[in-house]
Amino acid sequence: KTSTFRFVNTLVKLGYLRKNSNNKTIKLGPKALLLGNNFTQGFDLLQTTKPLIDNVFTKYNITIDLALLDDHTLLALYRREAPNTLFFRQPLACQDLYARAVGKAILAQFNQDELLHFLNSVPRIKHTANTLIKKKDLLAEIEATRNRGYSINNEEYIIGLVCIGAPLMNFKTKSVVGAISFDFPTSEYSLKDIEHDYTGLLTHLASDISAAITIAEN
Repeated sequence: KTSTFRFVNTLVKLGYLRKNSNNKTIKLGPKALLLGNNFTQGFDLLQTTKPLIDNVFTKYNITIDLALLDDHTLLALYRREAPNTLFFRQPLACQDLYARAVGKAILAQFNQDELLHFLNSVPRIKHTANTLIKKKDLLAEIEATRNRGYSINNEEYIIGLVCIGAPLMNFKTKSVVGAISFDFPTSEYSLKDIEHDYTGLLTHLASDISAAITIAEN
């Protein structure tokens, strides 16, 4: 009973439950509605995008991540993992856009005001020695990402893992909705080889998924 009471109070504080102050009854809160809505939307998008990712994974045997954007949060939607990829526990939601290939691909689609608002409002943690956390360094990196057409995560989130990312767009609204990334172990791939061999495949897949998302969301 004590544990249940503590769990319920925690969910009330987080907004997933709502407690009536008069009769102490418990109902679902606004965060539960948001969670359910995100799941429903994510499921529809998953059915739309999964075959495209599966096709590339089968042909090239590379790890592929797909994440959606919710305000300043990345929501992990789908992951195909190659056997040689460095394993790590993928968070279902995170705000570390600045330290991940999918995140930097998204940030490169923000206008200057949106980008500065993000950098000023989200805490930046140095996950590895390579993580960029200074504002001037991140602004330069995002500008480089725009010029390249793809993002790079050079062991900035996890040592031993290099990723390249590309944004997913709703072509009708011209807004960024998420991103995909290809993940490679540094023990088998160099960044130079990754950029040479896989960036074209990455941006082509991102374009195909974006087209599918645009149709699904309209």
